[in-house]
Amino acid sequence: MSHSTLVYRDLEFNDKNEVLNFLAEKLYDEKFVKEGYQEAIVKREAEYPTALPAEIKVAIPHCDHNLVNEPAIAIGVLKNTVDFQAMDDPSMTLGVKIVIMLALNEPHGHITMLQKIIGLIQNTELLNKMIEAESDEFILSVLKEHLN
Repeated sequence: MSHSTLVYRDLEFNDKNEVLNFLAEKLYDEKFVKEGYQEAIVKREAEYPTALPAEIKVAIPHCDHNLVNEPAIAIGVLKNTVDFQAMDDPSMTLGVKIVIMLALNEPHGHITMLQKIIGLIQNTELLNKMIEAESDEFILSVLKEHLN
C-alpha cells in the first residue's frame, strides 16, 4: 500500500493535544482526511493511548479509516519531548520525541503498518538520525525504506 507522507521537524508544543491537532490539521489541509478526523484522533488518543516505550519514545496516533480520503502519514519530530500515555499501560507517561500519525483507509491497514513501525522504532540509531535530520528528504527516505 502506498501512501503520502508529510514531515514536520523541530516542532515545539506543550502537550499532546497540540501535537495531535497540528498534524491532523495538516492532513486535513492536504485533503487526506475528512472533517471530524482531528476531533476523532484527539478523542481516540485519550481513550486508547499510542505511545510506545523504546529508547526513543514514539507515539502512533490513528483513528477510524472511514475518516480518511487517501492514505497518508504525518510525521512530527519534536524539539522537546511531549508527554503521551503509554499504549500498554495508560497510567504510565512517556516523553515522546517522534509522532507518526496514521491516516489509513483500509480497515486492517493499521495492523500491518503498526508492525512495520514497531520494527522501525526498535532501531534507536535510525530514530536518532531522524531526530537530527537536516532535511525532510532524509526522513522520507528512511520511512520509505521501512514502511513501504
